[in-house]
Amino acid sequence: MIKRALILILFLVAAISCDTVEVIDYTYSIDKVWWTDKIDGNQDGYAQFKRLNFIVILKEGVTRKIQARIYYKPADASTPTLYGTTPETEVTGNETDNNLFFSIGAPNKELSRGLYDFSVEIYEANNSMLEAQTDSQHVELFNNKFEESGNDNPCHVRFWWSNSYDRNGNTYWRYSTMNINVYSDKTYNKKVDVKIFFKKSTAETFKLFQSKNDYQVKGEFVDTLKYVFGLPELKLTHDQYDFRIEIYRSDIDALVAIKNQEDPLLNDIEFESDEEDSYHYKFSKVWWSNPVDVDGDMFTQYRDLNFDVDVEENENRIVYAKLYYLHPDSTDYTFYDSTAIFTIRGISTSDKYTVGIGTTKTELDSNRYNFLISIYEILNITDKSVEASVSGDIDTLLYKQKFETLMQDALKKKK
Repeated sequence: MIKRALILILFLVAAISCDTVEVIDYTYSIDKVWWTDKIDGNQDGYAQFKRLNFIVILKEGVTRKIQARIYYKPADASTPTLYGTTPETEVTGNETDNNLFFSIGAPNKELSRGLYDFSVEIYEANNSMLEAQTDSQHVELFNNKFEESGNDNPCHVRFWWSNSYDRNGNTYWRYSTMNINVYSDKTYNKKVDVKIFFKKSTAETFKLFQSKNDYQVKGEFVDTLKYVFGLPELKLTHDQYDFRIEIYRSDIDALVAIKNQEDPLLNDIEFESDEEDSYHYKFSKVWWSNPVDVDGDMFTQYRDLNFDVDVEENENRIVYAKLYYLHPDSTDYTFYDSTAIFTIRGISTSDKYTVGIGTTKTELDSNRYNFLISIYEILNITDKSVEASVSGDIDTLLYKQKFETLMQDALKKKK
């Protein structure tokens, strides 16, 4: 009986050992700490806002998800308090610099006027084991002056997107307008310079897009500034983008307000170029039918020009066509006719369209003509662009086509 119990205990121990997953303790360190984006509106040395930046180093050649916990305390206090926690961030090993940051001040907790010490702790996501922390060598974290924005001659930034256009409905804008108000809820009769930056979300460095100098700040919501991202101002290829708005006092070049990718309306905003934000059209077939040639000289007084247009998406698109002709003595095409609106779908062959060439209303004098067909889509915007075109330079069925007037066709028969 004792022997049987001992065997059972050994079996359970073995089973537990097999299920145990080894937890690897990776080597982390905080290499550098620094502050940026200080906002001190009244220039008294006490900031209403600063951004705490730090570099996390992971020694082993792996990628891990981590979180940083930011602590603060009055400089004369002994016990720190948790200020905030960064989102989960994936860091890269092999001693790569992984840049993280956290903002002190609005929209996070504002600090009353005083001196403060800060500290940073690093944890792996979903793990309570401390991996790294700052220490006394990080002197930038001690004796930092802060005060609440209400005591700091505050400027505020209000912004929103409008007139966003996403033609193919894939959530990536072709263009959108960023609207900006700079205002103050207190007396602040000063001029400011507004600077707008952008970058791809994966990039480290912002690029200056446009700036507006000597913007007058008087009160709430005056003089909206508008900046168009995407065509025609700036071509953005298919990607996610971050944006940054900086406001400086014009007289002393001091930062007084900022908005950046910490705001979801400025973070991972999706844009793409006009070529990418399109449905691709093509002419699958062009042909002539129903010729009228009374005198049999191969110069027709009338023919039907037929064409079938395809679109890569298998859905209905509302389009119309414009037709042009080129006289052999001319270098420019002349407008001939515009069709009614019609619907095409995918690569269907049942959505062909027919245009009569050579009616009595639009006769062509006896000659050989090239023709050009351009397709336009009906859009909810004022600008129209050619979606597809075909001409005699590409298709021989539109090259040097013989036409003449009804009278010329009849006269030749009489002779």
